[in-house]
Amino acid sequence: MPKGVTDMNMQPVLEIIIDTIKNDYKDDIAIFVIMGSHLYQETHSKSDLDMYYIPKTKRGYDLASVFIIDGIGFDLWPISWERIEKIAKHEERIGSIVSEGRVVYYSSDDDLKRFNEMRALANDQSNPGHFIYRSRNQIKTVYQDLYFLDQASSISEVRYYAIQVIYGLTFALALLNQITIKRGRAKLLSEILNMPFVPDAFEEHYLKIFNSKDIKTIQEAIHHLVSSTQTLINDRWYTLIDHSFKDEAQGFYEELINNYNKIERAYHVNDKITSLYAAAEIDHEIDDIISHRGVSLDGLPNLLEAYDPSDLSKIYKRSREHQQKLVEILTLNHVKINVISDLEELKTFLNSRKGE
Repeated sequence: MPKGVTDMNMQPVLEIIIDTIKNDYKDDIAIFVIMGSHLYQETHSKSDLDMYYIPKTKRGYDLASVFIIDGIGFDLWPISWERIEKIAKHEERIGSIVSEGRVVYYSSDDDLKRFNEMRALANDQSNPGHFIYRSRNQIKTVYQDLYFLDQASSISEVRYYAIQVIYGLTFALALLNQITIKRGRAKLLSEILNMPFVPDAFEEHYLKIFNSKDIKTIQEAIHHLVSSTQTLINDRWYTLIDHSFKDEAQGFYEELINNYNKIERAYHVNDKITSLYAAAEIDHEIDDIISHRGVSLDGLPNLLEAYDPSDLSKIYKRSREHQQKLVEILTLNHVKINVISDLEELKTFLNSRKGE
C-alpha cells in the first residue's frame, strides 16, 4: 500500500489531488467535490472515493484520469457547468452529487457562489407539480427495459433488465417524493421505504428480485413494481393538480376533432394507415386527459376494435358514434366547446379574450 493511504483514510489522496489543482490548474478548475460513503463515514477497506470536478477551461479537462491504488479504483471525473445545471434540475437521477456533495476546493468566491446556486436549485421543493410532472415522464422510460425483460430467456438477462427497470422506477419515486437518492444499492430499499409516498407492497416485490432464482418470479415482481408505481404517480398527479376536470379538458375536443376528420378523410381515400394512427391518437389523448380523472366513460365505443384494413367504413362509422358520445360526456361534465359559426363571430370571440 502506498505511503499515507490506509483503510478508510483517503485524506492523503485528496491532498495530492487538491495540491495538483492549486499548483497546475488553479485557473482551469472551478470546483472539486467529494461524495458517497466517505461523507457518511460508512467505509470499509475497499471503499472508493467518489469525486468530480467542474472545469473552467478546456485545459481543465486534461486532469480527467482513472487510476488504481491498492486495488481501489479512482475516477477524476470532469462535469461541465451545463451538465451540473441539468443534474440540479433533476434531469438525471444523480441529483445527490449536487445536493449532497461536499466542496473541498473552489477557485474563487464566484465559483463557490455559482455551485451553491446549483445546490439550492437541486434542493428547491417549492413546486411539487413540477416534480410529479417529471416523475410521470421518467416512469415512461422503464417500458423499453420492461419489454426486453419480458423477452429474456435466461436468468442473467432477466436480472440485467430488472436492475435497469429499478433504476428508472426509483428515480421516478425520488422525483415524486421530491427527494434525491443519496446512497443507492444496499441502502436503496431503506431510502425508498422512508419516503412519504411508496407503492403498494414495494418491499415484498423488490426483495424477490434479489432473492429469487426463477425467471417468471422476477418478471412478475418487476411488473408489480412498475404497475404499483405508475398507479401511485397517477394518483398523486390527479390529487395534487388543482384544476378541475372542467378546466383540464378545456380546449381538448377542439384539437381532438381533427383526428375524427382524419378518420373520415382516410375512409374516403382508403388510407388505412392514417385511419389507424388517428384512432390510436384519439385513445391516447383520452387516456391522458380523461380516464384518470374519475370521469365515467360509459357508453364510449371502442374505436380501435372497429379497425378493419379491408373495410374502413367500420371504423369511420364507429368514429362518428365515438365523437358524438365524447361530446355528450364533455357536456355532461360542463366542459365548454368553442364552436364558431362565421368570421364575425370569430372576431367577437377573439376580442372577448382581451385581458384574460
